[in-house]
Amino acid sequence: MKLTGNQIKYLIAIKKISDNKHVVRSVDVARDLHYSRASVHKMLESLKDLKLITQEYYGSLKLTSSGSKMARECLEKYAMLEEALKPVLEIPEDYNIGICNLIELM
Repeated sequence: MKLTGNQIKYLIAIKKISDNKHVVRSVDVARDLHYSRASVHKMLESLKDLKLITQEYYGSLKLTSSGSKMARECLEKYAMLEEALKPVLEIPEDYNIGICNLIELM
């Protein structure tokens, strides 16, 4: 399954939040990514359509088994690229979409 850089960014955010908390809500994702709740809602619908997450009505988000597998793979690639790029570039705080776009190309 081919994901966009933004979808990867959201999937990674959901994975990281779920690793730190048992319950993930859309407002948590919005806060983590510094995006509006409306923007987050739209992307979550996209991830639900791809069967990567499930969401209870006005409730918590959960990664499906395929979503969890995809998130783990993306996190591994993210860590590898981040490690390779850190010594080469002075990277601003919000460089993760760039890394996610590189993962999209892999």
